[in-house]
Amino acid sequence: MKVSAILLSAGLSSRMRPLPHKGLLQWKGKTLIEHQIQMLLNSNLSEIIVVVGHEAEKFFPITNQYPVKAVYNENFLQGKCSSIIKGLQSIDPACDMILITAVDQPIDDTVINHLIQSLQESNCLIAIPLNNGKRGHPILFSKNIIHVLLSIQEETQGLRNIIRKYENQIVEAVIDNTLISQNINTPMDYRMSLTISNS
Repeated sequence: MKVSAILLSAGLSSRMRPLPHKGLLQWKGKTLIEHQIQMLLNSNLSEIIVVVGHEAEKFFPITNQYPVKAVYNENFLQGKCSSIIKGLQSIDPACDMILITAVDQPIDDTVINHLIQSLQESNCLIAIPLNNGKRGHPILFSKNIIHVLLSIQEETQGLRNIIRKYENQIVEAVIDNTLISQNINTPMDYRMSLTISNS
């Protein structure tokens, strides 16, 4: 079973100003992007693709220290969908599953492994973590819908549209981890997330 991961870190991070790019924020003794990469490396993954764009020159020295493949999305200003497509175009064609996650959504290796097991044991096309009745991230996709993923557009709400389209083909992996709902978009989000992670 081959599972490819796409870590998105190409956005402008404009809502985080005046703080640094979200991927460069400190998180548990290292930068957030390093934390994300380490969690992915600890998981049952075959390869990790890191998609960079804005301030890419600050990320390549970091990604070069890890066994990951960093790719530059020259179209990052067009939105997250362009970065997802760039990542999909860079993965191993022989992979069986595709994990899509973002640098501003802290992850845990146990969550990733639970998702992989859940999708593997089901006949579904998508696995989504569920905590206290609410869905979160990251999301795992079967390679059988990669052609659909490659067609996503900002105008049709990207991955949300895919989720709606395949609602009856989703397995919800119940996970006792509030991390799946955290999103770090603003300085306030960051401060709150630090409080939760240190509690």
